[in-house]
Amino acid sequence: MPAAKGVLPAAWDTDNVDMGTLALLLMLASAPPDCSPQLAPLETGSSSGASTLPFWRKEEAGAWGGSGWLGWTWDDARLQPVELIVRDRPRDVSGDEEYVTVQGRPDVTFAVRCIPSLTAGPIAAAGITNWSLQSDGPLRITLGTRDYEVSMQSARSDLTDARIVLAGDGRRQVLYSADGFVDEPHFHVVWAGDLDRDGKLDLIVNLHRKYSWHPYRLLLSSIAANGELVGDAALFETGD
Repeated sequence: MPAAKGVLPAAWDTDNVDMGTLALLLMLASAPPDCSPQLAPLETGSSSGASTLPFWRKEEAGAWGGSGWLGWTWDDARLQPVELIVRDRPRDVSGDEEYVTVQGRPDVTFAVRCIPSLTAGPIAAAGITNWSLQSDGPLRITLGTRDYEVSMQSARSDLTDARIVLAGDGRRQVLYSADGFVDEPHFHVVWAGDLDRDGKLDLIVNLHRKYSWHPYRLLLSSIAANGELVGDAALFETGD
């Protein structure tokens, strides 16, 4: 039977655990009991008025509150325990959508929760910040002895046949296809590195054929299907 929320299992001997490890164990013990994989790209928040905290639609980020999160910034070398503080934001005008503010403790750029292959510890970042495959061209990444390339492939000037392809380790995988329709598409590699510590490439991408929709996908090598390089681990979607 799993431990009760907020209670350490008896097998955890706290007399021989340092304070940093104890804090991590407490946060893991207080994770939501019915836990689905979550990705919180905290750079996506809006800001306006006198508020110093970014805010999101409540329907998108309202479930982010609490512990059990692991987070990192753009060029961090570690995943660390994070708590996200979510509060209702007062409405500016009656009838407006409901919004929440989100604050990370400590402050991070990305946070994940309930993904078994990700644990606190060292990670590798490739130094990528919102790389546009349309304007910046193909993205080439080296992790240890492995070389990768993420590219946009299209034979049409209107990009209606555009495909985003990841290549490496002698394999190729289509990450996204426009499927015959575009309306100011965007194809961004938001972050790249090794999160799950298997020496292979992991990505956060925002790939869509319409300008107003932004699906942030966390792609991990540790859950890739046979013959593929990465698999979908978590998704956050927002619209303009």
